[in-house]
Formats: sequence, C-alpha cells, structure tokens
Amino acid sequence: MFSTRSSCLRFAASKSFPYLPHRSCLIHRRSLSAVASRISSRQRVRLGRFAIAGTILGGSILVASTHPIHADAERDDEELRNDQIPLTELIRAYTVYSMCSIPSLVDYSPKILSTLLTIPGLSLITEKFVRYTFFNQFVGGDTALEVLPVLRRLRSEDKGTLFAYSVEVDENEAAGSKSSNHAQPAYKQAVNEMIRCIEVAADFEDQIRLGQKSSNGRRTWVAVKMTALLPDAQSLINFSKYLLQVRAPTEIPVCYPGCPRSDDCDVLEMDPVKLPETCSLTAEDLNSLKELKEDLYRICQRAKERGVKLIIDAEYTWYQPAVDAFQLDLMRKFNSLPKKNSRLFSQHAEDINPVQPLIYGTFQAYLRRMPEYLEQSLIDAKAGNYALGVKLVRGAYHVQENAVYEKHFEAQKKAGEASGKGKMVTLSKNYFSEEPNPPVWSTKAETDLCYNTCVKMLIGSVAQDVGVVGKDRNVKSSSSGVRPPHVGILFGTHNSASCDLVLDSLVKYGLAKVESEGEKSVIHIDNEVAERVTFGQLYGMSDSLSDSLVKRTRTEAPFVIKYVPYGALSEVLPYLGRRAIENKSVLGNGVAEEERRRAGSEIVRRFYGIFRS
Repeated sequence: MFSTRSSCLRFAASKSFPYLPHRSCLIHRRSLSAVASRISSRQRVRLGRFAIAGTILGGSILVASTHPIHADAERDDEELRNDQIPLTELIRAYTVYSMCSIPSLVDYSPKILSTLLTIPGLSLITEKFVRYTFFNQFVGGDTALEVLPVLRRLRSEDKGTLFAYSVEVDENEAAGSKSSNHAQPAYKQAVNEMIRCIEVAADFEDQIRLGQKSSNGRRTWVAVKMTALLPDAQSLINFSKYLLQVRAPTEIPVCYPGCPRSDDCDVLEMDPVKLPETCSLTAEDLNSLKELKEDLYRICQRAKERGVKLIIDAEYTWYQPAVDAFQLDLMRKFNSLPKKNSRLFSQHAEDINPVQPLIYGTFQAYLRRMPEYLEQSLIDAKAGNYALGVKLVRGAYHVQENAVYEKHFEAQKKAGEASGKGKMVTLSKNYFSEEPNPPVWSTKAETDLCYNTCVKMLIGSVAQDVGVVGKDRNVKSSSSGVRPPHVGILFGTHNSASCDLVLDSLVKYGLAKVESEGEKSVIHIDNEVAERVTFGQLYGMSDSLSDSLVKRTRTEAPFVIKYVPYGALSEVLPYLGRRAIENKSVLGNGVAEEERRRAGSEIVRRFYGIFRS
C-alpha cells in the first residue's frame, strides 16, 4: 500500500493546437527554422524514413492492386492477420510510427501544425497529409455513422469498441473567453452528439445480436468528455475549488485532488442569490452546473434505455474534483443495486438491470491519490449499495502536471521573496493543492507499481463479487440467483506485463481456467467474470498486444475493446496533438520503434513476394 503523504498536482490546461495570429511567410519560416534547429542531425536522418515511406505510399496503391501477394507455405497467426491488412495501411502505419519515434518532432508537432495551417496554400496540403496519416491511423471517421465499418471490422476480430466523440475543450474559453460563433452552442452540440453516439452504438449491437434477448455481452460503449458539455469549463474549476474547501475528510486519507463525497452536489440545489460573497462559485457557475447535471442525466437515461455503458473520461486535476462529484452522483443514481431484502435481489441479474455497472469512472494510477482513492471508492460503493465502474489507466498528463507544479512552486518562491519587499505575486488560480509534492508519481516505476497494486485490489473485489475464492474452485454460471455485478473494470493498458498480471490473477483467484487447445494453452473466462472484466487499448496502437489477448483468451463476448475516437478533422486536430504528446510514455521505450518495425517487416515481405513471382 502506498503512502498518502504526497499529492497530485493539477495539469496545465493548454490548447494542444493554439491557432497563431497571421504572420508573414518570413516569420513562418523563422518559426519552423527554430523548431528544426532543435531536432538533432540523427533525428533528421530518422525523419527521412517517413519521407521515403510517403513516396512509396502512392505507388504502392497500384502495385498492391495489380500484383497478388504470395504467402509462405507455413504461416503463424500474426502473419495470417497481416495478410488481411491492405498494403497502404501498412505503409501509413510505418510512416506514422517513424514520425512518432522522434521525440523532438512529437514535442513540436502542435507548433509545426498550427504554423502550417495558417499559411495559404500549405494549409490544405497539411490537412490532407494529417488526414491520410495520423487521422486515418488513430481516428475512426468524421461522424459516428462513418465509424460503423471500423466497428464491424473490430467485431470480426473479436474486439469491442469504446466509442468517443473527440471534442476538446478550448482552454481559452475555460479561462472565461467565450465564443458564440455557432447557431447552437458548442456544448449543446456535444451533448446531442453523445446521445447520437449512444444510438449508433446501440443500433450496431442490436443488429449483430439479432434475436438475442440477453443484455450481456454488449461491447460497444461510449466515452463522455465532461469539460465539453457546459458553456464555460471554468465553472468546473470553480466547483473543484469549492469542493476542496468544504469536503469532509474521508475514512482513508486521500491526497489531492481528493475523493468525492455523496453530498458534493448538494450545493447545486442552492438559490444562486444566497451564495456567500466568499464562495468560489458564481450564480452563473451554479446555473451552468445545474444544466450540466440535467444533460448528464439525459445522456445516462438514454444509455440505460439502450443498454450502452458510459465511461467518464479523466480530466486535468483542476477539473477532477468536480468531475469526480458528478461521476459519483451518476453512479449512485444509475448504478444503484437492489437491497438485500428486496424480492428482486434473488432474481436473475438481467431482470434487475439490463446493464450493470452502467457508469464507469476513470481512475489514473499515476496520481499519488491512488490506490487509496480506489480503496475508498470500493468502500463507498458497498456502503451506498451501488455498483462501482472502474476504467483503470496509468494516466496521460504527466508532463503537464509536473510543469504546472513547478510553475506554481516557483511562483510561491517568488511570493515569499516579494512579501518582504511589499510586492504582490499572482499564484496560479487553477492550482489548489497545499501538499509539498506534485500530484503525480515521480517515476514510471512508481506508476507501474501503483497500477499493478490496483489490479490486484480490483481482481480481489471481482472474486468477492462472484463468490469465488481459491484457484481450484470451479467457475460456473448459474441460471438463477445471480447477483448483478457490484464492480466492473476496464483495464486500459498498453503494458504487456500488466495484462499478464490481470490474466494470472484471474486464474489465481479461480475466476478463469487454463486449458489446452491442441499444442497451445488458452484461458477460459466465465460469462459472469467477463461481464466484470475487460481490456482496452487505443485504436491504431498496440494491435499486436490486443491480438495476443484475443488469441490467449476464450469468452463468449469480446474481452478486448479499442478506444475509437471520431470527429471532423478540424475538431480532431487538438485531440491528435494532445494524444501525440501524452502518448510519448506509451510510444517511448521502443514501442513506436516496434510498431514501425512490424509494419516495415510486413511491407518488405510483401514486396519480396511480388518480385519473387
């Protein structure tokens, strides 16, 4: 168990692709030259890889369409799967991951793109390049309906989907600078789009599960980005500040940004005119937060009616206390369980609630509040008689978190020096922690240890939930007397060691069995367990890991889901920039190089087959 003496810090909210004011071409050249000067000569050589790949890309379309691919006599499963991937997709993957292998290029990609997008003539070329490379690699399509072919392909590979409208909050608006360029407010468009996404996901599941009455096994879920659902995200920041001031301490000490309590949203029922002058919430904030709650209820109610699970995305820590508060409120309402003395308690789970848990929250292992926050959440769920939905991830904002902490620390230092001179220094208005450490663990090893600790805690909770104790216990599903799930977990990880730990723990607790299929061993997972445990990886990344998990496990419903974002290119550009920087930790340590190598090896094999013929 980890110490709770340190805390996590809030992330620096900065727009991933800040659109720069128009400048002259000379200034543009200077801007790009400054960026280029920071890329080493070795990295420039590596940059040539994707230039060569891009040249091959056009010609390969003709080659691939006019020449058959000759397979070797004996092929393994990975090669057989690779045969189904178009050559153009392999070259695209090689190009993208060659670029992702250059850290400096990733770091400066937002600035490079934002500059190119303001240069007449180059903007169209830039958009085309991004669409045919990064967009097609990591994004499912422009609209929810356009993503349906991706959903079908993934399901044919025995994978589910976490559907995500990839709208990003404008941090300028979050700071209070609002825009009203749309006939309908952007946040209302986002609310309606998420409901539309639920409809598309449900229709897809209904179609492929035609004639099946069971609500189990539905593996098309929807992600909810809360900061995009209100007119000014600053209201969430103000709500977070208020909550940190008034929350009662938890049974288990939890460091910043704390742990939500059941009465967090009570303030939303207050008359705005009665707010004290010292309160961080304004009347406008209160009205926006009330509207957000109503919209969230509308989204969740439709998800419940259509049998679609919802995953609340994590945010920067200055938003997180408010997000946690709404998340808890939604779980208490939509994940509620029948009481033990209720007649429904003894009935089959499907007769009680079609999908449970319906609402999942994102728990980030790189925050110092973990695993105590998770432990307290499990206690609260049991006491409140609701199912706890957990999406466990390592976390994506480490660089930003540390940057904001260091900035705040320096401001505090200057404030101390200035106080003796009668000067005023403005501290960060979005940083509320009084703890000495940043909110994130200092090293990846600490984050890995925290993640794996949470894995063991959660698998233990699943074992208790299904009543299975001991690795020799048979795992069988009964047709009656089955309780609805009290806990559901989506293990979001690209780390193979963590995946192994999850599978090993399932076997250890008797939640799964290792059986032989020919010359290989596979892990059979019972339906009761598969309804509570799922793996997830990002679309366009770690396909070899996803395929391996599918190959090693046997479940009736998909045991692996891919996070598939969608949206118009202009909307997705900030997402792609943010993901590029955030996923350096995922793409680092040789992962991008390995993805590039796999694609390159398959390209070489195919061209060898062409010329050999």
